[in-house]
Amino acid sequence: MKLPAIRSPFIKPLLCAGAMALLLFSHSGYCKSAPAGAPREIDALYENGIERMSSGDSAGAIVQFKNVLQEDPNHLPARIALGRANMRKGDAAAAEKELRIALGLGASRNQVFPILGNALLAQRKYSEMLDTIKSALPSRAGGYEIALLRGRAHFELGQLDQAAEQYELATKLDARRADPQVGLALVALARGQVDKALALANRALEIAPKDIEAWFRKGEILVQQDDDKGARAAFDEALALKPNAIRVRLARAALRLRHNEVKPALEDVEAVRKLNPDDISSIFLLWQIHERSGASDAAHGDLADLVGKLSLYTEQVLKSEPLLLRIAALVRYANRDLTRAADALNTYLTLRPNDIAMRRLHGQVLLLLGDAKSAIDSLYPLYRQDPRDRETLLALGQAYLQIGHYAAAGDMFAQAKQLGPDDGALASRIALSKLGTGNIDEAMNGLKDAVAREDSSDSAPLLLSVLQIKAGRPKEAVHILEKLVMSEVRSAKAYNVLGVAHSAAGDIDSARRAFEIAHKMAPEYFPPIYNLARIELAAGRKAAARARLEAVVAKDPRADTALLALADIAVSEGDKENAIRWLDKAVAATPNAINAQARLVELRLSLGQNAEALTVATRMVDHNPENAIAVESLAQAELANRKNAQAIKHFRDAVRYAGFDGTRLMRIAARQVNLEDFEEARRTLIKAGNTAASDEAVAALIRLEIQTGEEAAARKRIEALRTDEASNALADILSGELAMKRNNFAAAQAAYEAAQKRLPSTAGLLGLVDALQARDDLPRATRELESWIRLHPDDQVSLKRLALVYLPLRRLDEAQALHEKLLNVTPDDPLLLGNLARLYQIKGDKRARAYAERALAAAPDSASTLDTLGWILVTEKDTAKGLSLLRDAISRQNNPLIRYHLAQALQELGRTAEAKAELELIIQGGRPSELVGEVKRYRDGLSAQP
Repeated sequence: MKLPAIRSPFIKPLLCAGAMALLLFSHSGYCKSAPAGAPREIDALYENGIERMSSGDSAGAIVQFKNVLQEDPNHLPARIALGRANMRKGDAAAAEKELRIALGLGASRNQVFPILGNALLAQRKYSEMLDTIKSALPSRAGGYEIALLRGRAHFELGQLDQAAEQYELATKLDARRADPQVGLALVALARGQVDKALALANRALEIAPKDIEAWFRKGEILVQQDDDKGARAAFDEALALKPNAIRVRLARAALRLRHNEVKPALEDVEAVRKLNPDDISSIFLLWQIHERSGASDAAHGDLADLVGKLSLYTEQVLKSEPLLLRIAALVRYANRDLTRAADALNTYLTLRPNDIAMRRLHGQVLLLLGDAKSAIDSLYPLYRQDPRDRETLLALGQAYLQIGHYAAAGDMFAQAKQLGPDDGALASRIALSKLGTGNIDEAMNGLKDAVAREDSSDSAPLLLSVLQIKAGRPKEAVHILEKLVMSEVRSAKAYNVLGVAHSAAGDIDSARRAFEIAHKMAPEYFPPIYNLARIELAAGRKAAARARLEAVVAKDPRADTALLALADIAVSEGDKENAIRWLDKAVAATPNAINAQARLVELRLSLGQNAEALTVATRMVDHNPENAIAVESLAQAELANRKNAQAIKHFRDAVRYAGFDGTRLMRIAARQVNLEDFEEARRTLIKAGNTAASDEAVAALIRLEIQTGEEAAARKRIEALRTDEASNALADILSGELAMKRNNFAAAQAAYEAAQKRLPSTAGLLGLVDALQARDDLPRATRELESWIRLHPDDQVSLKRLALVYLPLRRLDEAQALHEKLLNVTPDDPLLLGNLARLYQIKGDKRARAYAERALAAAPDSASTLDTLGWILVTEKDTAKGLSLLRDAISRQNNPLIRYHLAQALQELGRTAEAKAELELIIQGGRPSELVGEVKRYRDGLSAQP
């Protein structure tokens, strides 16, 4: 949705610059050079520019202001006026450039900020605007305009709470203005609070009865309420005030078309086309009108016209213009160009994340492309906003069905059926969801009805077979599919699923035959070939698997799916180098294959090829500057290359472009916390709270608030969690974490014990162990872990914790045995490798150094692994090399044990004074107490030496 333009007295032409001109004159140096009483030439040029601005001649004004600045680059009024003139002309980038120079020259922030803010908004630089346009004391001059600007930026970023705060602040600063009420109305609408939005729009109209923007927004809100009569009246009011308001005419045309009032809709569209014959929105509506009226030839011509109009714009321009992107997405969808439609929708929704209709379409397109998980991330916030939207319910149900979340799918379909009880097609979907949840009898009855309705369609038996395979009943699937392939409905897809069913039932020979038939029926259909390769791979015939896939690649070098499968095989074999080779080929075959490039970056980073990964990621972003996957990959690569400032920026960008991809947002938020970009992490988590990952996001947000000392906010959110009984155990765990942060270990223990009574979990157990260790109750901590592991012997996280608890108890043999067992599961775990190295060192085992070197190879930037190997080298008399590692370790983490090792290394090298200085730092720190006593004794021993 588009917010109203920010109306501000500071955006109007500078008609009278008297006082400001006097103040600047003394700095310009022209007092001495200008003849007394004679106007200077540049002053005349400047004034002429102002006059041109007043008469609407922005282009002429720009020429004059540039002439002034050519003579005097420090002419501040001309610099500000040039920025304003560029904004009027629509060149926001040029305006930004001039206004930033003006600020550097000492221009008043109150004068420049409103114009600069609008320039940044026009370029959709929302985060940059928030970083730039600030007011420490909003009550001062300009605070109202700044609040409006910040409200708009927060809104466009989907940060609805912050947007509302700013609009409410603007209302406090000037209750006589309508703009804040319009902004609050749009926030309410985005939250699904349609009644509240309408009340706020009405409040804006009470303040300013002739505010066209308020009438227009009221109409849009009434459309959301299905009050089409009221919406039409609102649009009529706006047009009575301004008959040539194009947006309003188009909105009314769309409303009329919705009611099959084709002729009146056409009248509005034609009125717009008279005002602007090239208006692409009017052509778009004309296409829909012709489609509706059955004028197929005319509609075909309109669609071709739209495609032609869109082709005039570069992708870069399209990606910067939401209206064009919206139309491009719909046109591509109409032409079934789904991949490009999804790309346009992705970009559009980063710019307009609150466009409900387009977010729904995005989910539907993702479904058609087979990306059900991403479809859920896009659709779920819409469902939360309006649980009675049938289209969203159907699409969300289908997405859940595709990923095997049958209970959730059934719930969505059941709600949709209540809203449309006569929809026979839903019977199949409901039946499939029931089957997935184990209600086989109900599902089978429903599927019989569905198959009867679908006649010869193979979708129901195919889907039923897939679900039976997932439910562990492959033989039943085989029975259904064999009937299907013997019928008239024969397809490569059916034979492929039959092969999967045979494979799941353990009949590999039959599976192979089915896959081979599928491949023969449709040689270009890839899944059977891949499944045949999987059979070969499972039988240990890796060469045969590769041969099948390489044959595909030989036939079609651009077969990126086969190339990716070959990369998968290489990864499964631990052959990362060959995986990179195949990914390089996949990227070369399809240069814009974002997922392949992202995997390539990830693999190169895992091999320590950080510079190469950065090169790939940079190229990704050069070609896809607003793609969330590309930008996040670049941020990861920058982080690995220690370019933290750039990584912070690009993680922020990735959040903007990620839409409502909950998994991605949570991952980015974790990185932002690690980079100590806490405020941005908070915003990311708030955005993630509007996705299917909302519960996870709330917990992460509470943990962030605990970490950053916002205890009151954390406590408030924890109490809010308790309103849902299902979240009480999580609330207890978070209460325990809050108590641990406050060093209230008894309260933490009680909270974790309560969590374990409600809903036992690994998280609750580990929290309890933390609290017990903090209270020096290691014996009970050990008993709790051992009891849990007897019931959950495969809980690797708890096993790892028990291995660590054994160390301070000096149960070294048990610790070593458990570490070695765990290392068989995760051979590259740096913590396990480092601990084993220390254990071997204590026992005089020569393997200590090799394990420490493996630990450092797995985590080269870890202070712990650097310390472990460094200390082992010191004890092995390789002191100089050990000291180097210990210096690196202490620079990364101010740990007293590392410092103690450093002091001992210095002493070994005969640098006693330096060693004493390091020891004094540990003693001054006072913690941990058990180490401090030993350090004092060591220091005293050094002091006693001659």
